[in-house]
Amino acid sequence: MTALLLITVFAQVQPLTVQEAVALSLARHPAVALAEARAERGAHVTREAQAARLPQLSLESSVTRFQEPMVVAPLHGFDPTNPPVFDRTLAQGSVALGYTLFDAGRGARIARSGQLASAASVQAEAVRAQVIGATVRAYLRLRSAGEVSAAQQKQVDALQRERDRAAQLVEQGRAARVVLLRAEAALSAARADAVSAQSELDVARQELARLLGAEAEAIDPQTLLAVRVRARGVPARPQLVEAAAQQNPELRRLRLQVDAANSERSAARGSWWPRVQLAGRFVEYGSGGTAPQGEWQGGAQLSYPIYTGGSRSAAIDRAAADVRAAQAELALAQRGVAEGVDRALTALTAARARVTALAAAVTQSEEVTRIERLALEAGAGVQSDYLTAEAALFRARAALTDATATEVLARVELARVTGELTTDWVAAQLENVP
Repeated sequence: MTALLLITVFAQVQPLTVQEAVALSLARHPAVALAEARAERGAHVTREAQAARLPQLSLESSVTRFQEPMVVAPLHGFDPTNPPVFDRTLAQGSVALGYTLFDAGRGARIARSGQLASAASVQAEAVRAQVIGATVRAYLRLRSAGEVSAAQQKQVDALQRERDRAAQLVEQGRAARVVLLRAEAALSAARADAVSAQSELDVARQELARLLGAEAEAIDPQTLLAVRVRARGVPARPQLVEAAAQQNPELRRLRLQVDAANSERSAARGSWWPRVQLAGRFVEYGSGGTAPQGEWQGGAQLSYPIYTGGSRSAAIDRAAADVRAAQAELALAQRGVAEGVDRALTALTAARARVTALAAAVTQSEEVTRIERLALEAGAGVQSDYLTAEAALFRARAALTDATATEVLARVELARVTGELTTDWVAAQLENVP
Protein backbone atom coordinates (compact mmCIF):
# COMPACT_ATOMS: atom_id res chain seq x y z
CA MET A 1 0.00 0.00 0.00
CA THR A 2 2.78 2.42 0.90
CA ALA A 3 4.80 1.58 -2.21
CA LEU A 4 1.70 2.11 -4.36
CA LEU A 5 1.08 5.47 -2.70
CA LEU A 6 4.67 6.51 -3.32
CA ILE A 7 4.42 5.59 -6.99
CA THR A 8 1.10 7.39 -7.35
CA VAL A 9 2.30 10.57 -5.65
CA PHE A 10 5.80 10.93 -7.05
CA ALA A 11 5.52 9.27 -10.46
CA GLN A 12 2.68 11.54 -11.52
CA VAL A 13 2.19 15.29 -11.20
CA GLN A 14 -0.86 15.46 -8.97
CA PRO A 15 -1.75 17.10 -5.66
CA LEU A 16 -0.17 15.72 -2.50
CA THR A 17 -2.59 16.03 0.40
CA VAL A 18 -1.45 16.45 3.97
CA GLN A 19 -3.09 13.11 4.82
CA GLU A 20 -0.99 11.34 2.17
CA ALA A 21 2.14 13.05 3.44
CA VAL A 22 1.40 11.87 6.99
CA ALA A 23 0.80 8.30 5.81
CA LEU A 24 4.08 8.22 3.90
CA SER A 25 6.01 9.66 6.81
CA LEU A 26 4.61 7.18 9.33
CA ALA A 27 5.34 4.27 7.01
CA ARG A 28 8.96 5.23 6.38
CA HIS A 29 10.21 7.20 9.39
CA PRO A 30 12.85 5.25 11.38
CA ALA A 31 11.69 6.72 14.70
CA VAL A 32 8.31 5.05 14.24
CA ALA A 33 9.93 1.73 13.31
CA LEU A 34 12.19 1.94 16.39
CA ALA A 35 9.31 2.70 18.76
CA GLU A 36 7.18 -0.09 17.34
CA ALA A 37 10.06 -2.57 17.62
CA ARG A 38 10.55 -1.61 21.27
CA ALA A 39 6.85 -2.07 21.93
CA GLU A 40 6.99 -5.50 20.30
CA ARG A 41 10.03 -6.38 22.38
CA GLY A 42 8.14 -5.39 25.54
CA ALA A 43 5.31 -7.76 24.65
CA HIS A 44 7.80 -10.63 24.23
CA VAL A 45 9.45 -9.80 27.56
CA THR A 46 6.05 -10.00 29.23
CA ARG A 47 5.41 -13.43 27.72
CA GLU A 48 8.83 -14.53 28.92
CA ALA A 49 8.08 -13.35 32.47
CA GLN A 50 4.65 -15.00 32.51
CA ALA A 51 6.25 -18.34 31.67
CA ALA A 52 7.59 -18.41 35.25
CA ARG A 53 4.08 -19.34 36.44
CA LEU A 54 4.14 -22.60 34.48
CA PRO A 55 6.00 -25.86 35.16
CA GLN A 56 9.28 -26.42 33.37
CA LEU A 57 9.82 -29.77 31.59
CA SER A 58 13.25 -30.74 30.31
CA LEU A 59 15.06 -33.73 28.80
CA GLU A 60 18.69 -34.63 29.44
CA SER A 61 20.95 -37.36 28.13
CA SER A 62 24.66 -38.09 28.35
CA VAL A 63 27.26 -40.71 27.55
CA THR A 64 30.44 -40.76 29.67
CA ARG A 65 33.65 -42.75 29.25
CA PHE A 66 35.61 -43.36 32.48
CA GLN A 67 39.26 -44.30 32.93
CA GLU A 68 38.32 -47.04 35.41
CA PRO A 69 35.08 -49.07 35.55
CA MET A 70 32.25 -47.18 37.26
CA VAL A 71 29.06 -48.39 38.88
CA VAL A 72 26.33 -48.37 36.24
CA ALA A 73 23.43 -47.32 38.51
CA PRO A 74 23.21 -45.75 41.98
CA LEU A 75 23.39 -48.17 44.90
CA HIS A 76 20.36 -48.21 47.13
CA GLY A 77 21.61 -51.12 49.21
CA PHE A 78 24.25 -53.88 49.27
CA ASP A 79 23.48 -57.52 48.46
CA PRO A 80 26.58 -59.80 48.45
CA THR A 81 24.73 -62.30 46.27
CA ASN A 82 23.95 -59.64 43.65
CA PRO A 83 26.99 -57.38 43.34
CA PRO A 84 26.66 -54.09 41.40
CA VAL A 85 27.65 -53.90 37.73
CA PHE A 86 30.62 -51.79 36.70
CA ASP A 87 31.44 -50.47 33.24
CA ARG A 88 33.73 -47.83 31.74
CA THR A 89 31.06 -46.42 29.38
CA LEU A 90 27.87 -45.23 31.04
CA ALA A 91 24.72 -43.75 29.48
CA GLN A 92 22.12 -41.70 31.29
CA GLY A 93 18.83 -40.12 30.27
CA SER A 94 16.25 -38.24 32.31
CA VAL A 95 12.98 -36.34 32.17
CA ALA A 96 12.72 -33.56 34.76
CA LEU A 97 9.68 -31.55 35.81
CA GLY A 98 10.07 -28.48 38.02
CA TYR A 99 7.62 -25.98 39.42
CA THR A 100 8.07 -22.99 41.70
CA LEU A 101 5.31 -23.37 44.23
CA PHE A 102 5.91 -20.09 46.06
CA ASP A 103 7.94 -17.03 45.09
CA ALA A 104 6.82 -13.83 46.79
CA GLY A 105 8.29 -11.57 44.09
CA ARG A 106 7.15 -13.49 41.02
CA GLY A 107 3.78 -11.79 40.58
CA ALA A 108 5.33 -8.33 41.00
CA ARG A 109 8.01 -9.08 38.41
CA ILE A 110 5.39 -10.26 35.92
CA ALA A 111 3.28 -7.15 36.60
CA ARG A 112 6.33 -4.92 36.11
CA SER A 113 7.15 -6.47 32.75
CA GLY A 114 3.56 -5.95 31.60
CA GLN A 115 3.56 -2.33 32.76
CA LEU A 116 6.83 -1.63 30.97
CA ALA A 117 5.47 -3.26 27.83
CA SER A 118 2.39 -1.02 28.00
CA ALA A 119 4.65 1.99 28.53
CA ALA A 120 6.61 1.08 25.41
CA SER A 121 3.37 0.78 23.46
CA VAL A 122 2.20 4.18 24.66
CA GLN A 123 5.61 5.61 23.78
CA ALA A 124 5.09 4.33 20.24
CA GLU A 125 1.83 6.31 20.14
CA ALA A 126 3.69 9.42 21.30
CA VAL A 127 6.35 8.98 18.62
CA ARG A 128 3.70 8.57 15.94
CA ALA A 129 2.03 11.78 17.12
CA GLN A 130 5.37 13.61 17.04
CA VAL A 131 6.03 12.42 13.49
CA ILE A 132 2.52 13.47 12.43
CA GLY A 133 3.08 16.93 13.91
CA ALA A 134 6.50 17.26 12.28
CA THR A 135 5.10 16.19 8.91
CA VAL A 136 2.22 18.65 9.03
CA ARG A 137 4.66 21.38 10.06
CA ALA A 138 7.06 20.56 7.20
CA TYR A 139 4.16 20.32 4.74
CA LEU A 140 2.83 23.75 5.70
CA ARG A 141 6.32 25.21 5.75
CA LEU A 142 6.94 24.07 2.19
CA ARG A 143 3.49 25.20 1.11
CA SER A 144 4.06 28.65 2.65
CA ALA A 145 7.58 28.88 1.24
CA GLY A 146 6.23 28.02 -2.19
CA GLU A 147 3.58 30.73 -1.95
CA VAL A 148 6.07 33.31 -0.70
CA SER A 149 8.53 32.43 -3.43
CA ALA A 150 5.84 32.65 -6.10
CA ALA A 151 4.55 35.95 -4.72
CA GLN A 152 8.07 37.30 -4.53
CA GLN A 153 8.63 36.39 -8.18
CA LYS A 154 5.39 38.14 -9.11
CA GLN A 155 6.63 41.23 -7.33
CA VAL A 156 9.92 41.01 -9.21
CA ASP A 157 8.02 40.75 -12.49
CA ALA A 158 5.82 43.71 -11.59
CA LEU A 159 8.82 45.81 -10.59
CA GLN A 160 10.62 44.77 -13.76
CA ARG A 161 7.70 46.11 -15.77
CA GLU A 162 7.76 49.30 -13.73
CA ARG A 163 11.50 49.65 -14.29
CA ASP A 164 11.01 49.23 -18.06
CA ARG A 165 8.22 51.83 -18.01
CA ALA A 166 10.37 54.24 -16.05
CA ALA A 167 13.28 53.72 -18.46
CA GLN A 168 10.98 54.50 -21.37
CA LEU A 169 9.74 57.67 -19.70
CA VAL A 170 13.28 58.81 -18.95
CA GLU A 171 14.34 58.07 -22.52
CA GLN A 172 11.43 60.13 -23.82
CA GLY A 173 12.31 62.96 -21.48
CA ARG A 174 9.02 62.72 -19.66
CA ALA A 175 10.50 61.78 -16.26
CA ALA A 176 13.62 62.55 -14.26
CA ARG A 177 16.36 59.94 -13.98
CA VAL A 178 15.61 59.58 -10.27
CA VAL A 179 12.38 57.81 -11.26
CA LEU A 180 14.40 55.11 -13.04
CA LEU A 181 16.88 54.83 -10.16
CA ARG A 182 14.05 54.43 -7.68
CA ALA A 183 12.50 51.65 -9.77
CA GLU A 184 15.85 49.88 -10.18
CA ALA A 185 16.51 50.08 -6.43
CA ALA A 186 13.12 48.54 -5.66
CA LEU A 187 13.73 45.85 -8.28
CA SER A 188 17.16 44.97 -6.83
CA ALA A 189 15.70 44.71 -3.32
CA ALA A 190 12.90 42.47 -4.60
CA ARG A 191 15.38 40.23 -6.39
CA ALA A 192 17.41 39.89 -3.16
CA ASP A 193 14.23 38.93 -1.30
CA ALA A 194 13.43 36.43 -4.07
CA VAL A 195 16.80 34.74 -3.55
CA SER A 196 16.08 34.43 0.19
CA ALA A 197 12.62 33.07 -0.54
CA GLN A 198 14.08 30.48 -2.92
CA SER A 199 16.61 29.40 -0.28
CA GLU A 200 13.84 28.94 2.27
CA LEU A 201 11.90 26.96 -0.32
CA ASP A 202 14.85 24.62 -0.92
CA VAL A 203 15.36 24.02 2.82
CA ALA A 204 11.65 23.35 3.35
CA ARG A 205 11.60 20.95 0.43
CA GLN A 206 14.53 18.98 1.83
CA GLU A 207 12.91 18.81 5.28
CA LEU A 208 9.68 17.36 3.93
CA ALA A 209 11.60 14.97 1.66
CA ARG A 210 13.50 13.56 4.66
CA LEU A 211 10.24 12.95 6.51
CA LEU A 212 8.66 11.26 3.50
CA GLY A 213 11.75 9.22 2.68
CA ALA A 214 11.82 10.66 -0.84
CA GLU A 215 14.16 12.67 -3.00
CA ALA A 216 13.74 16.43 -2.70
CA GLU A 217 13.60 16.77 -6.48
CA ALA A 218 10.52 14.52 -6.53
CA ILE A 219 8.47 16.96 -4.44
CA ASP A 220 6.85 19.83 -6.29
CA PRO A 221 5.63 22.60 -3.93
CA GLN A 222 2.93 23.46 -6.44
CA THR A 223 1.29 20.06 -5.83
CA LEU A 224 0.79 20.83 -2.14
CA LEU A 225 -2.71 21.91 -1.21
CA ALA A 226 -3.66 24.59 1.25
CA VAL A 227 -4.75 23.21 4.63
CA ARG A 228 -7.30 24.53 7.06
CA VAL A 229 -9.06 23.28 10.17
CA ARG A 230 -12.59 22.02 9.55
CA ALA A 231 -14.05 22.88 12.96
CA ARG A 232 -12.81 26.13 14.48
CA GLY A 233 -14.43 25.58 17.85
CA VAL A 234 -12.39 24.06 20.70
CA PRO A 235 -13.36 23.14 24.27
CA ALA A 236 -12.63 25.51 27.13
CA ARG A 237 -9.28 25.40 28.88
CA PRO A 238 -10.44 23.33 31.89
CA GLN A 239 -11.78 20.60 29.60
CA LEU A 240 -8.58 20.66 27.53
CA VAL A 241 -6.37 20.37 30.60
CA GLU A 242 -8.48 17.50 31.92
CA ALA A 243 -8.36 15.72 28.56
CA ALA A 244 -4.60 16.18 28.39
CA ALA A 245 -4.17 14.84 31.92
CA GLN A 246 -6.04 11.67 30.98
CA GLN A 247 -5.01 11.05 27.36
CA ASN A 248 -1.58 12.62 26.85
CA PRO A 249 0.74 9.73 25.83
CA GLU A 250 3.68 11.00 27.85
CA LEU A 251 1.61 11.19 31.05
CA ARG A 252 0.15 7.74 30.39
CA ARG A 253 3.64 6.36 29.89
CA LEU A 254 4.90 7.96 33.11
CA ARG A 255 1.95 6.60 35.09
CA LEU A 256 2.87 3.13 33.86
CA GLN A 257 6.47 3.85 34.85
CA VAL A 258 5.26 4.67 38.37
CA ASP A 259 3.30 1.41 38.47
CA ALA A 260 6.35 -0.48 37.25
CA ALA A 261 8.51 1.13 39.94
CA ASN A 262 5.98 0.11 42.60
CA SER A 263 5.99 -3.45 41.24
CA GLU A 264 9.77 -3.48 41.35
CA ARG A 265 9.63 -2.43 45.01
CA SER A 266 7.15 -5.22 45.75
CA ALA A 267 9.44 -7.70 44.03
CA ALA A 268 12.37 -6.48 46.13
CA ARG A 269 10.33 -6.89 49.31
CA GLY A 270 9.53 -10.45 48.24
CA SER A 271 13.20 -11.35 48.74
CA TRP A 272 12.51 -11.48 52.50
CA TRP A 273 10.26 -14.52 51.96
CA PRO A 274 11.48 -18.07 51.36
CA ARG A 275 11.18 -19.75 48.00
CA VAL A 276 9.54 -23.17 47.63
CA GLN A 277 10.15 -25.35 44.59
CA LEU A 278 8.82 -28.78 43.62
CA ALA A 279 10.77 -31.15 41.40
CA GLY A 280 10.20 -34.55 39.87
CA ARG A 281 12.52 -36.64 37.73
CA PHE A 282 12.69 -39.99 36.00
CA VAL A 283 16.19 -41.26 35.23
CA GLU A 284 17.40 -44.23 33.19
CA TYR A 285 20.93 -45.65 33.60
CA GLY A 286 22.63 -48.04 31.23
CA SER A 287 25.85 -49.27 29.70
CA GLY A 288 26.97 -51.39 26.80
CA GLY A 289 26.75 -54.58 28.85
CA THR A 290 23.57 -54.00 30.88
CA ALA A 291 19.89 -53.42 30.31
CA PRO A 292 18.53 -49.92 31.13
CA GLN A 293 17.50 -49.35 34.73
CA GLY A 294 15.06 -46.60 35.60
CA GLU A 295 13.94 -44.88 38.78
CA TRP A 296 11.88 -41.84 39.72
CA GLN A 297 12.76 -39.01 42.06
CA GLY A 298 10.63 -36.33 43.62
CA GLY A 299 10.89 -33.72 46.30
CA ALA A 300 10.47 -30.16 47.51
CA GLN A 301 13.06 -27.52 48.19
CA LEU A 302 12.82 -24.50 50.45
CA SER A 303 15.50 -21.86 50.14
CA TYR A 304 16.00 -18.77 52.24
CA PRO A 305 19.19 -16.70 52.40
CA ILE A 306 20.00 -15.93 56.02
CA TYR A 307 22.63 -13.27 55.38
CA THR A 308 23.13 -11.34 52.15
CA GLY A 309 25.44 -8.56 53.29
CA GLY A 310 22.67 -5.99 53.13
CA SER A 311 21.85 -6.53 49.47
CA ARG A 312 18.15 -7.14 50.13
CA SER A 313 17.74 -3.92 52.11
CA ALA A 314 19.72 -2.01 49.52
CA ALA A 315 17.52 -3.37 46.73
CA ILE A 316 14.36 -2.31 48.59
CA ASP A 317 15.76 1.17 49.27
CA ARG A 318 16.82 1.51 45.63
CA ALA A 319 13.35 0.51 44.46
CA ALA A 320 11.75 3.02 46.84
CA ALA A 321 14.01 5.75 45.42
CA ASP A 322 12.96 4.72 41.91
CA VAL A 323 9.32 5.10 42.93
CA ARG A 324 9.90 8.62 44.24
CA ALA A 325 11.82 9.55 41.09
CA ALA A 326 9.05 8.21 38.85
CA GLN A 327 6.41 10.10 40.83
CA ALA A 328 8.41 13.33 40.62
CA GLU A 329 8.92 12.88 36.88
CA LEU A 330 5.17 12.40 36.46
CA ALA A 331 4.40 15.52 38.47
CA LEU A 332 6.89 17.53 36.41
CA ALA A 333 5.42 16.24 33.16
CA GLN A 334 1.90 17.14 34.34
CA ARG A 335 3.01 20.74 34.77
CA GLY A 336 4.63 20.69 31.35
CA VAL A 337 1.48 19.35 29.71
CA ALA A 338 -0.66 22.04 31.34
CA GLU A 339 1.80 24.65 30.08
CA GLY A 340 1.67 23.06 26.64
CA VAL A 341 -2.12 23.37 26.57
CA ASP A 342 -1.86 27.04 27.54
CA ARG A 343 0.78 27.77 24.90
CA ALA A 344 -1.12 25.97 22.12
CA LEU A 345 -4.43 27.57 23.09
CA THR A 346 -2.88 31.04 23.22
CA ALA A 347 -1.14 30.51 19.89
CA LEU A 348 -4.39 29.29 18.33
CA THR A 349 -6.36 32.28 19.57
CA ALA A 350 -3.70 34.74 18.40
CA ALA A 351 -3.33 33.04 15.01
CA ARG A 352 -7.07 33.16 14.35
CA ALA A 353 -7.17 36.85 15.22
CA ARG A 354 -4.23 37.49 12.90
CA VAL A 355 -5.85 35.54 10.07
CA THR A 356 -8.99 37.65 10.32
CA ALA A 357 -7.06 40.93 10.43
CA LEU A 358 -4.60 40.01 7.71
CA ALA A 359 -7.33 38.77 5.37
CA ALA A 360 -8.86 42.25 5.55
CA ALA A 361 -5.40 43.82 5.15
CA VAL A 362 -4.74 41.82 1.98
CA THR A 363 -8.08 42.88 0.47
CA GLN A 364 -7.39 46.52 1.28
CA SER A 365 -3.79 46.35 0.01
CA GLU A 366 -4.91 44.79 -3.27
CA GLU A 367 -7.33 47.65 -3.80
CA VAL A 368 -4.73 50.28 -2.88
CA THR A 369 -2.18 48.73 -5.22
CA ARG A 370 -4.70 48.58 -8.06
CA ILE A 371 -5.61 52.24 -7.61
CA GLU A 372 -1.98 53.36 -7.38
CA ARG A 373 -1.09 51.38 -10.52
CA LEU A 374 -3.96 52.87 -12.49
CA ALA A 375 -3.07 56.37 -11.28
CA LEU A 376 0.58 55.85 -12.22
CA GLU A 377 -0.33 54.57 -15.68
CA ALA A 378 -2.62 57.56 -16.18
CA GLY A 379 0.14 59.94 -15.18
CA ALA A 380 -1.70 61.15 -12.09
CA GLY A 381 0.08 59.02 -9.52
CA VAL A 382 3.46 59.00 -7.81
CA GLN A 383 5.85 56.14 -8.43
CA SER A 384 6.97 55.88 -4.80
CA ASP A 385 3.37 55.46 -3.69
CA TYR A 386 2.88 52.57 -6.10
CA LEU A 387 6.11 50.86 -5.00
CA THR A 388 5.15 51.28 -1.37
CA ALA A 389 1.70 49.82 -2.02
CA GLU A 390 3.17 46.88 -3.95
CA ALA A 391 5.58 46.09 -1.11
CA ALA A 392 2.80 46.37 1.48
CA LEU A 393 0.64 43.98 -0.51
CA PHE A 394 3.42 41.40 -0.64
CA ARG A 395 4.05 41.67 3.08
CA ALA A 396 0.35 41.31 3.84
CA ARG A 397 0.04 38.19 1.67
CA ALA A 398 3.11 36.60 3.20
CA ALA A 399 1.87 37.41 6.70
CA LEU A 400 -1.56 35.93 5.92
CA THR A 401 0.02 32.72 4.63
CA ASP A 402 2.15 32.49 7.77
CA ALA A 403 -0.81 33.18 10.08
CA THR A 404 -2.96 30.56 8.36
CA ALA A 405 -0.21 27.96 8.76
CA THR A 406 0.30 29.00 12.38
CA GLU A 407 -3.39 28.48 13.09
CA VAL A 408 -3.29 24.94 11.70
CA LEU A 409 -0.07 24.12 13.56
CA ALA A 410 -1.45 25.47 16.83
CA ARG A 411 -4.52 23.25 16.45
CA VAL A 412 -2.31 20.26 15.63
CA GLU A 413 -0.13 20.96 18.66
CA LEU A 414 -3.21 21.23 20.86
CA ALA A 415 -4.37 17.84 19.57
CA ARG A 416 -0.93 16.36 20.27
CA VAL A 417 -0.84 17.66 23.83
CA THR A 418 -4.35 16.38 24.56
CA GLY A 419 -3.52 12.97 23.08
CA GLU A 420 -5.88 13.24 20.09
CA LEU A 421 -3.33 13.53 17.27
CA THR A 422 -3.66 10.42 15.11
CA THR A 423 -4.11 9.75 11.42
CA ASP A 424 -7.87 9.59 12.00
CA TRP A 425 -7.78 13.05 13.61
CA VAL A 426 -5.81 14.45 10.67
CA ALA A 427 -8.33 12.97 8.24
CA ALA A 428 -11.31 14.29 10.17
CA GLN A 429 -10.06 17.73 11.28
CA LEU A 430 -7.73 18.97 8.52
CA GLU A 431 -9.22 19.94 5.19
CA ASN A 432 -7.31 20.26 1.93
CA VAL A 433 -8.24 23.34 -0.08
CA PRO A 434 -7.45 23.24 -3.85
